[in-house]
Amino acid sequence: MINLLPPEEKEHLFLERNKKLVVILGWILIISLICLTLILFSVKLYILGQVNHQKGILNVTETKYKTSDFLFYNDIVKKYNADLIKANTFYEKEIYFSDAIKTILDIQRPNGLFFNDISMKNSEDNKIKTTISGISDTRDNLLIFKNNIESNNKIENIYFPPNSWIKTKNINFYVTFEILHGEK
Repeated sequence: MINLLPPEEKEHLFLERNKKLVVILGWILIISLICLTLILFSVKLYILGQVNHQKGILNVTETKYKTSDFLFYNDIVKKYNADLIKANTFYEKEIYFSDAIKTILDIQRPNGLFFNDISMKNSEDNKIKTTISGISDTRDNLLIFKNNIESNNKIENIYFPPNSWIKTKNINFYVTFEILHGEK
């Protein structure tokens, strides 16, 4: 098809077409914004209605649970919960002395070495301070016992007083050490 219109008229028609297109796109944008606003407004109204409904339920529930019986039992439960927390804390810090005695009894002792007394005390750093006194028939048996204690990785800070090593036979010995508190 041949367009016989002058160039000024062609340009004028092109501008008119662009104006109509801009107006149509503007109206589409305005209508979309209006629809979006209406949708957001309806969502806001719905949420406000739900909030008011939940507030009503909350008020009814608070009124129901503010009775004297409920408050009395609530105080009792809080008291018992506090006691349970204290008991749990105590049991978490508890050290089983039976485990410490098992550690001591697991140490190999020569035949001529006997215990007279075992004393254990819980220290601040979760170690058990242990004192053992006993009798050994020879210094060699006491030395073997000392080496066996030192080879145990649960025991540290081993101390034999010098007077335990003076005699060669029938030795009354005394040893102190700390047993590491293992995981429960």
